Amino acid sequence: MVRRSFTNLLIIGFSFALITCAQPLDENPFPEVIDHIDTTAIEPIDTTAIEPGDTVEINLPSIDDTSSISLVTWNLKQFPLRGNETLGLVELIMDSLNADFYCLQEIMERQNLRNIVDSLPQYSVILSSETSWMHLAIVYKQDTFLPVFTDNLFADDDYNFAGRPPLLVSFLHEQDGEEQVLNIIDLHMKCCESEPSDVVRRHNASRMLHEYLQTSRANGDSNYVVLGDWNDDIFDPDESGLYSFEAFLNDRDNYKFVTSALAANHSTSTASYPSWNSFLDNILISRSLFDEYDGSRVATLRLDLVVEDYSSVISDHRPVLWSFEPN
Repeated sequence: MVRRSFTNLLIIGFSFALITCAQPLDENPFPEVIDHIDTTAIEPIDTTAIEPGDTVEINLPSIDDTSSISLVTWNLKQFPLRGNETLGLVELIMDSLNADFYCLQEIMERQNLRNIVDSLPQYSVILSSETSWMHLAIVYKQDTFLPVFTDNLFADDDYNFAGRPPLLVSFLHEQDGEEQVLNIIDLHMKCCESEPSDVVRRHNASRMLHEYLQTSRANGDSNYVVLGDWNDDIFDPDESGLYSFEAFLNDRDNYKFVTSALAANHSTSTASYPSWNSFLDNILISRSLFDEYDGSRVATLRLDLVVEDYSSVISDHRPVLWSFEPN
């Protein structure tokens, strides 16, 4: 489908948990072939007294590559969690990693995010307009990707999405001299299992989203990437038989979680939500992107190894990357 090649990832003073996806996933259990790439010990960044616009040296590798498309999902807990300290670090990290897309959740102060993006000339941002507080945002490289359509899905029926309608943006870009569309959906599912209705609402939200995608695909749309905080595992760790996402898990001919193997690893080193040793921040693709999945890279970005007090300054979630070479 789309453009850019993810050949070699340069690791400098940083640690990724990487997985190369070379073959289809088994039904259950998921494959657990994880390639850990470790580096020598690094000195964490002292986060005190960092503010937006500060010049601070940070030893992060760029994940940008002119022949690949890189998407990062990142729940920025109650952004900005610690005010200017958080803002300065998030700006620094986004600029250093240089991903094509950042799909963000829990944006409490939208203007603070706009200010960060304004200071990074390669980026622009689209924010959800139908959320009341935990906003969604898609930050994108404006010279490469052109937004041509935006929608807040299910804005009139958002109970199952906890009042956070998924944010859909269709991006136009050029591939081998031809225009291609990449449809990105940023979501933040209902959390927790304190009430039986929590799982039911995630289940219903998944069914609604699956039906929407099926209809859209039937009408000729394709190249969907759905990423964000799904707020649940995509497997059944306690063997309760309860799943939130059956609509997609039971339709593997048309949808694939590219994060399945990482989610099944049960390792704190690859968990996207390490305090519960869980993988909540998943990435789903539609059938038209299955070819791009082969040979693509999925990674939990271990910013907690670089930023001192990461969980108390930036987020309790680690960002998750999918990078692929379009065909």
